[in-house]
Amino acid sequence: MSSGTEIRQERAWITPRIAWSVFGAAILLHALTFLIWPKAAPVGVDLNVYRAAGETVLAGRPLYEGPITFQMEWTYTPFAALVFVPFGVVPVVPLAAVVTSAHFLLVIPAVMLSWRTLGHERNRTLFLTSVLMAGAALWLDSVWLTTALGQVNLVLMMLVLLDVSRFRGSRWQGVCTGIAAGIKLTPLIFVGYLVVTGRFRAAATALATFAATIGLGFLLLPQDAARYWGGVFLSSNRIGNTASYSNQSISGMLARLTGDTNATSATWLALALVVGVLGTGLAVWAHRRGEELLAVTVVGMTGTAVSPFSWEHHWVWFVPLLVYLVHLARTAGRPGWWVVGGVYALTFAWIVSFPPVGGKTQPEIGLFALRSWPWLEAVTSNVYLLVFALSSVWIVSRLRKTPVAQQS
Repeated sequence: MSSGTEIRQERAWITPRIAWSVFGAAILLHALTFLIWPKAAPVGVDLNVYRAAGETVLAGRPLYEGPITFQMEWTYTPFAALVFVPFGVVPVVPLAAVVTSAHFLLVIPAVMLSWRTLGHERNRTLFLTSVLMAGAALWLDSVWLTTALGQVNLVLMMLVLLDVSRFRGSRWQGVCTGIAAGIKLTPLIFVGYLVVTGRFRAAATALATFAATIGLGFLLLPQDAARYWGGVFLSSNRIGNTASYSNQSISGMLARLTGDTNATSATWLALALVVGVLGTGLAVWAHRRGEELLAVTVVGMTGTAVSPFSWEHHWVWFVPLLVYLVHLARTAGRPGWWVVGGVYALTFAWIVSFPPVGGKTQPEIGLFALRSWPWLEAVTSNVYLLVFALSSVWIVSRLRKTPVAQQS
């Protein structure tokens, strides 16, 4: 772990004008994309689902007996619907304007939390570095779509990062992870990470908090909670077509390669188990080397890979991964920056199709959507899993050279 003063020296060239110009240019490019394809841009699609869930709760209608808006079903927990109740009383247009703007700004603290987890001191230069990197991160495909849709991915990631940085060693560690899992089940993998790294109190706190979110759901929405926990939460087919290119998970890869859309097949379960064990083992290794940000990032990517269905916007864990890679590139020099550039290029929000300006056809964005020769498409359609695999190999080579950290 580097000292908190290094970044002050090495990032002195980052002025407020440079940092905010990059950030502003990234936002303008978002706006330009939406202006070119106004009827196709998915602005606030998922946000509207969250708002509809809030409206559904307020109206006393069931959450899981059919679509709640525009043929879209509610796939999150009853507790999540309760969280979004305030959205249900705000008109769509002003809500979308506020939430979209908030998402742009939210990337800055997400990057800063990553730097803080690395041990850097909070100062003006760190803030400007985070603004600059946030501008670049806004054009990662996962962040681009999270922002456009009004998704909760960045918030959930930040809750986990808060647990491992701000609340590390505190009696409150685990609360944020439990809340994140209460909204969306995938953060539960971090409870396992806390257990295998010996933080049993934090794991117990996370589970207790998660249980409290379930209890609140049964208290306020008993019928919905009984239906959801009675089996609805196991139905991945309610989310989307498993073979969709947007499903950047192991189940999606298998479905595309074999034509088998059954995400609960024995092959998927076996492969997911192996990847889950290996990913957790790699995270534990990183933790014992004092690389906490790397460890948590590996867990986040592992959970996304083994999930039955992972939309491309679930891969917001590429943000802390890039922060970590930039952190290393400062000392590794040119080879390190090649790694940063490679990961960024593979996860960038490339526009790979150009429908008519002003038309109703949405442009395809992200390398996974690239249509080309079958052999190349087999690779690009699983590009996020490829980045995860290559990153894991690189991390192994990195950790082999890193001494065991002194545990506090």
